[in-house]
This record gives sequence, structure tokens and C-alpha cells, in this order.
Amino acid sequence: MIEILTRKILRPFNPSASHSGRARTVGLLVFWSVIVFFTSCIASPKEDSVAKKTGQIHIIFSGNTLAELKPCGCAKEEDQGGFERRMSYLKEVRAGANNVLLVDTGDNFKEPTRQGKVKAKYLLRAMREMKYDAVMLGDHDFVYGNSFLREAENFPWLLSNIEMNSWPLAQIRVKSFENGLSAAILAVADPDLLYGNRHAQDKIIDAKKAVESQLRQLEGSNTPPDLVVLLTHMKREKALKFLGVDGVDVIINGHMEKDTDLIDMQPVQKDGKIFVQPGSRGQKIGELSVIIGSQGELSFDLKMVPMGSKISLDPEMVQLYDKYNKEVEDMFFASLSERKSKKKNVFGTEKACKTCHPKIHKIWEHSRHGKAYNTLRKINKAFDPECLVCHVVGLNDPGGFISEIDTPDLMNVQCEVCHGPALKHSKVPTAGFGKDPKQACKQCHVKNHSPRFNFEKYWGKIKH
Repeated sequence: MIEILTRKILRPFNPSASHSGRARTVGLLVFWSVIVFFTSCIASPKEDSVAKKTGQIHIIFSGNTLAELKPCGCAKEEDQGGFERRMSYLKEVRAGANNVLLVDTGDNFKEPTRQGKVKAKYLLRAMREMKYDAVMLGDHDFVYGNSFLREAENFPWLLSNIEMNSWPLAQIRVKSFENGLSAAILAVADPDLLYGNRHAQDKIIDAKKAVESQLRQLEGSNTPPDLVVLLTHMKREKALKFLGVDGVDVIINGHMEKDTDLIDMQPVQKDGKIFVQPGSRGQKIGELSVIIGSQGELSFDLKMVPMGSKISLDPEMVQLYDKYNKEVEDMFFASLSERKSKKKNVFGTEKACKTCHPKIHKIWEHSRHGKAYNTLRKINKAFDPECLVCHVVGLNDPGGFISEIDTPDLMNVQCEVCHGPALKHSKVPTAGFGKDPKQACKQCHVKNHSPRFNFEKYWGKIKH
């Protein structure tokens, strides 16, 4: 085309021709205009046809830990979780994959107790060493107050729908990766969950409005992110609605009211987006690979990884857990004098029961109940109140277990754990003594420690 136009416009100069000089000048101008037009079309493709950035982002997500630093170990089925295994797993992932984004959906703490606060402190230390990119605050995480949360220096807290005058909490976190991609992380919690845990001066914003506001801020930035990850903390049915919000690519939701709640870990995909949830109590960690195509389209590959015994214990985290154990042990012995002051005689002990019930006592003696305290000795947990409560008689009750030295007769799961204090009954026996043992079983044989518990089946082992 360019060659044809050249021949037509730039024909040889003929002095006898009727064209004026002005006409030749116009012809030259037209020629060069055409050349510039075609050259620009060939050399500079349209802006719309510029290829988008492609690549992969590997998202690792956890949540709902509820202060479980280490699995109880009472049942093989529940022997999953713990930060010793989590650290080993994360090191292995980072060694084999680039562009890792590590996030948590909150509820890392549990009940506001003295030991619970110690656990919370060590959990934060562990997560900081794991180098989380964003950790959202769930409703359980406010149980020790803002000052406790602020004390965790350089911790990546995130919550986009609350404004606190006393604490400038991050509302957006952005991470750039080696492959040139970037991801923005937002986090919103259900206001209904937050109201009961916040001060009156804190401003709680509607979750959807907060997300839309933060998305507008990201869209107006000089370098908008390639992926938007939204952490939500609410019931599943509420979180699923965010699949309909334009601009959000990945939704990771977490929330547990009780540590026995079941979590639906089946992903939901809709309109090129995905919704996922982590497992309970840190037992299963999510791995979500997000592949960004040349047209900006997303594809996903999800797997839930159980933190089971096949994963080795990280040596540094083992040392950290030993420090936690030592602090709990010191706390246990420091409280001896207070517990001794509550000492009173209400339990007859298994020795008194044996006097009138020798056959039943023999069955008990050879059962696991009769050796329950020794299982704590083997794992160096005979000072941990959270373990002792199900391995001795009457811990935390007046007249109950104080320590191995002070109350050796109250070690193990004895008759009075199920039937109630029996000192008076042993002195003046009467018919019909004892509460319903089936109800007593449920105090310790909970899903976390005894997932396959069935009263009829278990009763056969200690029937009397």
C-alpha cells in the first residue's frame, strides 16, 4: 500500500505539466501524512491490546486456632495442629514455591483466663516468626483488650471496618512479589460479632460498605493490585454474599463460636471468584494457588493440608513451646498457697470406695481411668491445669486436687469424678447415691479430645 501511494504522489517532475508548485507541495504533505499514519499503526499497538501481567500467587491461609498451641494428643484422630508443625510446613512451602502470601482469618485466642493470656502471648510470638503478611482480628481476639494487641510489635494486624481512636489499625495491606504481581488484602468482620467486644468510642462500619470504600481507594491508586484477597470473619452464609462484590477475587472466611463447631471446607466458585475456609483449631491449613491468565482471568487450585504427625516439629518452635510450658508450670506452683486455702474434706477417695465395692474398684484399677494421671507424667503435663482437670479429682473445686505432693489420693479419674463427692456417703452409706455418670462423661469426652466417644461402647470397658 505504501509503495503504491509513493508512485502515485511522487511522479517525476515535468516542467511542461499543468500542475502548479502549490499542488506539488500539497501532494508531498499528503504523502508524508499517510506514511506517518501507517508507521504508527505498525509500530505502536493500541493500548487496549497490551498484555496483562500473568503469573501465580500461592496463598496459605489459617484461622480459628482458638489458642491451641499444641494438640492434646488424647485421641489419634485429633492429633493435628500446633505451631511446631505449622512452622515446619511453612518452611517447606517457602522452599518450594515463590510468591507466597500468608494470611489468617482470626479467632486465635479463646477464653480470658490467666493461662489463656499466656497462650495468646506465645501464639503471637510464633506467628510473628512465621512471617504472616496479614492477620485479621476476630471477635475472640479482643478478649485481652487493645493494649495487649498493641504490645505485639510489628505484628500485621488487619481489620478494614473498624476505626479506633486509640489505635491506628491497618485497613489495607499490599504485598508485591518477585514475579511483578501484587496482591491487596482487606479484612472485614460482622459488626454483630464486634459490638459485644468493643468500646463505645470505636466506630464500627458496615462490612460491605467498608469493602467498597477500600476497593475504590485501590482502583484510584497509581499501581492497582493484580489480585484482591478479602478476609472475612462471620458466619458462612453472610461471607458467601461477598462473591457478588465486583473487584474481590478471593474470599477467605473464618469464625467459630465454640471449639467443637464443624467447619465446611468445601470451596465455592462463582463468576471467576472463589470462597474458601480454613479448618478448626489450626488442624488443617489451606493452600490456594491462584493463576492469573493473559486476559486477567483467574484459575484456582485448592488443597487442605492436615497438620498431622507426618509433619516434623520445628526445632525453634519446640524451644518456644518449652518456654510456654515452663511459664505455665511456674504459674501452677505459684498458685499452690491460694488453692491450699480452699482445702476441705468432701472426697472419700478411691480407697474409701474400695471398702464396700471391691469388685468395682478392681475394674476401675485396671482401666485407663485408673492410670490417667500417669499419662500426663509421660508427656510432662502434670502441672498444666487445662490437662489436669480431666485427669484428677475435683481440680478447681473446694477440697479437690491441689498437687501431686499435697493431694496424692486425688490423682486419676476416680469414682467421685463421675458420682460426686462421697465422703459423707462412705461414712453413712445410703441407697441411691451418685449422680448420672453419663452426664459426667460429657465433661471430658468432648469432640476435641475424644471424637469417637460413644457412651454405650465406652461403658462396656468400665461397666460395673
